[in-house]
Amino acid sequence: MVRARTSSSVCLLLLACLACLASLAGCSGEGARAQSSREAGLTAHRGTFRQRLILSGELAAERGEAMNVPRTNSFQLTIRWLAPDGVPVKAGDPVVAFDNSQFSSDLEEKRLSAAQAGSDLATARAGVKTSASERRFNVEKARSALEKAKVDAAIPKDLLSLRDYQERQLALKRAETDLAKAEEVLRSESKVSDTDVQVKRISLDKSRREIHTAEEAIDALSIKAPRDGMVIVGSHPFEGRKLQVGDSVWTGMAVATLPELSSLMVQANLSDVDDGRIKPGMQVVCTLDAYPDTTYRGRVVDVSPVARESRRSPLLHYFPVRIALEKVDTQRMRPGMSVRVEVLGEETKDALLVPRAALDLSAGGPRVLLASGGAAPVRLGPCSVDTCVVESGVSAGTRLRSRDGRAG
Repeated sequence: MVRARTSSSVCLLLLACLACLASLAGCSGEGARAQSSREAGLTAHRGTFRQRLILSGELAAERGEAMNVPRTNSFQLTIRWLAPDGVPVKAGDPVVAFDNSQFSSDLEEKRLSAAQAGSDLATARAGVKTSASERRFNVEKARSALEKAKVDAAIPKDLLSLRDYQERQLALKRAETDLAKAEEVLRSESKVSDTDVQVKRISLDKSRREIHTAEEAIDALSIKAPRDGMVIVGSHPFEGRKLQVGDSVWTGMAVATLPELSSLMVQANLSDVDDGRIKPGMQVVCTLDAYPDTTYRGRVVDVSPVARESRRSPLLHYFPVRIALEKVDTQRMRPGMSVRVEVLGEETKDALLVPRAALDLSAGGPRVLLASGGAAPVRLGPCSVDTCVVESGVSAGTRLRSRDGRAG
């Protein structure tokens, strides 16, 4: 009885062990198949290759209204107030205001000068009127004296003594001379007085023009939005940042822009070491860093023939690249957004491809790592991030291994 129970327990134990071994074998088989599946890509194979070049860039508007520093008597101005970057505005809303304290002070001085010029003009006119009255009186007085002298000189010579007759003739000539002199003084002094009044009138007009110019300059120091849109604050030309309140700016400098969002394009940078790899007309795929799950297609419009110096280092240079987008998403896209640009080169069909992980580039020339443990020298064509074209040195179907020892 006891022997029977013992035999039964041993059988149950053996069956349990067999079940565990079967399950372990099954797990081992699945793991091997998964490992084999993962390593199947480490082979030289035929396929279509398309070279891709990655660039960094940002969105920029080709059209828009620039708000520049106005032309005034002062070449340099200071920003007193500035709308926040990216804020939406309506037509007529203030965008930027410059410090006008100096202009206001000058305006007050010009108004005082104009008031003084007006007072001087009024005084000159009053003086001219008084002087003209006196001179006209003198002319009339001289004319009356001449008429009296004519009457006295008209008495016949026979009725007067020779002396009286001669004195009356001299008095007539003297009266004629006095009248001519009075009339000449009236004419000459009238011209001088009119000239003086004219000078003072010109001075007053000049002061009024200066006041008008100063008022226009003060009005121009406050720039308003010409239409509805979004404000994009300009960049500081030397410090690599956005402009801010307190910065000094110069005549003609763009302080802010009101971009036309429908004209957004991508401004990318091509390193000088990649010169010649991009040409106008090449297709691109753009990805906004803020929306990595959405791509936008476009094409290269222009590659600058002149390299520019990078702000990060004077040893680095780049070529500006302009990229037109097939579709502009005005709901998401904003000027200044960073963009990842993937430039698509020409397709090569039926090319012999090997993974970059199976290449050894540290030796004198490129070598492909074989699954058998050796390495074979190869001649490489163009490469992408993870794949290279092999022109010679290995055949399709050759099993390879990665640099970490994993075999295909």
